[in-house]
Amino acid sequence: MATQERAVSGGKQIGRVLKEEGVEYMFGLQGGHIWSILVGAGMNGIKMVHFRHEQAGGYAADAYARASGKVGVCFGTAGPGMTNQISGIAQAFYAKSPVVGLYGAHGLMEDGRGSLQEGYAEPTLGKYTKWTKRVPSPNLIAFYTKKAIRDAMTYPQGPVALEFPIDVQLARTTFSQQSGFIDNAYPEPAPPAADADSVEKAVRILLAAERPVIAGGEAVFFSHAEDELKEFVELTKIPVITRRVGRGAVPEDHPFAFSGRARGAILRAADVAMTVGLNLGYLEGYGAWAAKAKLIQVTESRGDIEFTAKSELVIIASPKSALRQMIDVAKKQLKKTPVNRGAWLKQVDGIKAQEKQRMNDEAEKVKNNKPLHPAWVAQAALAALDKNATIILDAFTASAYFTERFLGNHSGAVLDAGMVAGIGHGVGMAVGAQLAKPGRQVLAVMGDGGMGLGGMDVESAVRVGTPVVYLVNNNSDYIAGSGPLFLKAVKTPGTVYAHAPWGIAPTNYAKMFEACGANGIRVEDPDKLTEGVRKAFESGRASVVDVVTDNRVGPPMMGVGTPGPQTATGFMSFFDPEDFDEPLRSTIFPPKKQS
Repeated sequence: MATQERAVSGGKQIGRVLKEEGVEYMFGLQGGHIWSILVGAGMNGIKMVHFRHEQAGGYAADAYARASGKVGVCFGTAGPGMTNQISGIAQAFYAKSPVVGLYGAHGLMEDGRGSLQEGYAEPTLGKYTKWTKRVPSPNLIAFYTKKAIRDAMTYPQGPVALEFPIDVQLARTTFSQQSGFIDNAYPEPAPPAADADSVEKAVRILLAAERPVIAGGEAVFFSHAEDELKEFVELTKIPVITRRVGRGAVPEDHPFAFSGRARGAILRAADVAMTVGLNLGYLEGYGAWAAKAKLIQVTESRGDIEFTAKSELVIIASPKSALRQMIDVAKKQLKKTPVNRGAWLKQVDGIKAQEKQRMNDEAEKVKNNKPLHPAWVAQAALAALDKNATIILDAFTASAYFTERFLGNHSGAVLDAGMVAGIGHGVGMAVGAQLAKPGRQVLAVMGDGGMGLGGMDVESAVRVGTPVVYLVNNNSDYIAGSGPLFLKAVKTPGTVYAHAPWGIAPTNYAKMFEACGANGIRVEDPDKLTEGVRKAFESGRASVVDVVTDNRVGPPMMGVGTPGPQTATGFMSFFDPEDFDEPLRSTIFPPKKQS
């Protein structure tokens, strides 16, 4: 007699699929409406990281996905559990990060009846996902769970969300009763190749160019095309910049790589530019830097093509396949006609050297400043990092100084909030990145604003045992340099923070998180910073390096980059001269010289 199948809960059906798809971690916060899912996941060996706030779960899943190239899974209970992860899901969406969100929900028969934690994921998360689905039947749980993972990982990658009503979760079905579901394991198909004629044309254009550049993006990472990009760059001797999660695909200390503020002058000087898996959106100036160059766009999706930038050629293909084809074509063409890039490479090296000297001079000038200047903080802290470290940027002021000095050595070396430009994400992201890359250094560069928003989950990093280091650019301000000006110009009492005059010690985050079990190090002496960061990593546990910095120094793009009188640029463009009394008005808005 045949063995009768055992009927199991929806949560166990979900757990089975997660295991089949190779999911190792889930990130979130438990609640009654998802207990079935958590039981099913746990019984299938999925490790669960519970945070103090659901937002950290969304951020951790995003960082895990971007650091590992695998799907990141987050979870939350019904209602607020789901809504608390909106920012993390939105961040993943704009970063093209493959995240799957699993959420509980009230029962199907309780819609509009004021049920406990009533919420609706489809209209709430729909804007920030590839798709969101409320699973209507216990027989469709396995199908939608597997489809969500596969679709999240399909280019262009992005988040997918599933909402499981509590009665759907608790209904028991056998495996064979799961409609439309087959555990169909198959070899991954070959990535789509490029049109051969287009490849030939692209290579001819690039080899004939005097000043070509290549810009690689997210899809270089997700298509595993790092080796191909590096080989093509070395073969053709073309300067390359890598962006977004692809940053570091060609190590940024490579002779042909460029990054930081050097990119503007180099990109604008190019006569031919090829983007590889990079969307020319807001963070790329919508391709304005390529306005005077012949532009070649290589992407796997038509949706990535920036149509406001005039293209000489568009190739729709996987970056990995297209680059391999280009390598083969270039080898043949170079045998006939070698390229001479001497003048262009010398020009690029000159721009890079000038920018490196500027950064060194800037840091040297302020290396003894107390409170510390963020330029020195970045220089000194990065000196303590291994070559294969990952940094997470979550500090409005400090990020500007860190990102231009850090040299990424691998894809996913730099993780940030991207176009979402939020704060507080770094605490959870550091945990996700550390679990994706065990044994490697993870440094989260935090501002005290972001630490105030998400800092309680430092305790979660301690509890989980992730030895991440949180460096706090502690300037007791919010958008440094703006605080005093707001207080002088805006008459309503109270701004974001009560601006702390120096001599009053800012909040001691090292002591605060020591109480949560973290290793705390307070740095007020510029000579102690490198040693402090190094000791934090050597401790082998979650650490907070609290650095007291100068709140008169903001990021350069805000026009508040140095202590002292400011000019009416950047941040100051939001004010008019009459907003200020003399003598501050004349200092900030000096009279125009008569011609």
